[in-house]
Amino acid sequence: MTNTAAALNAGRMLSDGIPYADLAAARAALERGDDWFALWSAKADDYERLGERALAEGHGVSAGQWLWHASLSIHYAQFMWFHDPARREAGQRRKVELYRRAAPHLRPAAERVDIPFAGVTIPGYLRLPEGDGPFPCAVLIGGLESTKEESLLFENLCLARGMATFAFDGPGQGELFFDAKLGPGFERYSSAVVDHLVERPEIDASRLGVLGRSLGGHYAPRAAAADERFRVAVAWGACFDLSDLDTMPEATRRGFLYASGADDVDAGLAHLRQSIDLTELAPRLRAPLYVLHGRHDAIFSMAQVDRFREAFAHVPLVIDVEDDGDHCCHNMGQVVRPRMADWLADHLAAR
Repeated sequence: MTNTAAALNAGRMLSDGIPYADLAAARAALERGDDWFALWSAKADDYERLGERALAEGHGVSAGQWLWHASLSIHYAQFMWFHDPARREAGQRRKVELYRRAAPHLRPAAERVDIPFAGVTIPGYLRLPEGDGPFPCAVLIGGLESTKEESLLFENLCLARGMATFAFDGPGQGELFFDAKLGPGFERYSSAVVDHLVERPEIDASRLGVLGRSLGGHYAPRAAAADERFRVAVAWGACFDLSDLDTMPEATRRGFLYASGADDVDAGLAHLRQSIDLTELAPRLRAPLYVLHGRHDAIFSMAQVDRFREAFAHVPLVIDVEDDGDHCCHNMGQVVRPRMADWLADHLAAR
């Protein structure tokens, strides 16, 4: 699979907010063999100019939307771009900067929060629904290639249901990649996030949930098993362990090695298999768990669902397998995303 073919996931891009016209242009560029990164970088430039003009004219809401589109465009420029680290990392930094500029103009606004922990800073964004708090809060975790800047539309689903959201980057993800690589102990970072949230007067510390997408489908139940302050967990894609590593698409395997900072392939793969495994923590989970999975997932096989079913039989467990779904059911986001938001809202007693 070519790097650009790996990046072109139409269902995911549309569900995350890429406009159809931009997707159609990307398809045409892919067929012509154009430079994928340059195409999306130029699109980010276009949206950034629109955002800057809107700010100059006093149209903050429009500016927030266009700067977010700029950030999302550059996200898909560097998406799966592991073969060219310098370009990818420049794109990652630009994505962060564009979203930071968009954040105060979003509706509701996104508050940048930096949490010092273990010699690094965990970067995140807090958004609050309308009305009077304290609010239940959904903590949102990305995956190998999904970061806090990509979760806006799912955040909106939660906000509309009366839940606050806190999206953050953990080790190996987004901007924290530069300071902490993918490896064991992710739950230490998610607990540090909780330590911050429980001190916020806007947040109801007794109603915290956690949702993780793709690799985050491993991290969310891991976080809840390690920290009982999470009352519910959602695995958006079943990733119990990395037993599927050898059968994953090549671009995905390369991504795991890149995010871990491994120099030696064999040692890196062995380290990943050891560190991404729920076997030891699974018995500690006490929270209800929802697992969404697509039967046609090319990254995590249906065997992952079986491992979830066996390891978490001791908790209230919902296994939702979509027969027509691909990885994280991105091809049917309009169906599965509201369903996950509803489940979180029901269990956190949101409105």
